[in-house]
Amino acid sequence: MKKFLCALLATLMLGSAGATAGAGGVIPNLRETPTVPPESESFRFRGGAQWNMSREQVRGLETTELAERSQDSWSILYPLNGVEVSRYTADLVYMFYSDRLKMISYDFGTRGTESDFAYLTGALDSIYGTHREADPAEIVGVMDQIYPGYYSAEGILLPRGWKAGEDTLIYLYYYAKDAYAILYVCAGEGPGSYVTTGL
Repeated sequence: MKKFLCALLATLMLGSAGATAGAGGVIPNLRETPTVPPESESFRFRGGAQWNMSREQVRGLETTELAERSQDSWSILYPLNGVEVSRYTADLVYMFYSDRLKMISYDFGTRGTESDFAYLTGALDSIYGTHREADPAEIVGVMDQIYPGYYSAEGILLPRGWKAGEDTLIYLYYYAKDAYAILYVCAGEGPGSYVTTGL
């Protein structure tokens, strides 16, 4: 998480990222995503957070204190300690553009195993339906909008993808050897025996 935040902060200090063209329209342009009214039946994240909420609205929903880093139009909020996700602990980062929530990530770092990755795949499948094999360029495309060059397509392994409603893309992927993350993206345009708290 420290490397993740340091890389993000360094990029934010160097200036905001340019918007990415979509690979066949799959990668949303987070700067031009239409505003979704908070009252709509769109994707709701832990504690009730919704896309396009402000930092203060998200702070009001979190039960733990959040630290903040900002540069130009991008900013992030994150707890200083890990949060509960399914049956694991991960570092949580809320990412905002022009004070509107656009991305959320859970970084599991190297805390897990292949069986943990498989378990999280099943847990996400149980909520959002069977995953598809995602194109690593999709993940790089959205992350490049906040800190270009942090990921490369070659470095994204076993990417799984889901869509929640019309407004949310979800990815689970390895970004380094034994280090993986879940990324929720504002796209704009379950049952079983799994523990799904926080997913």
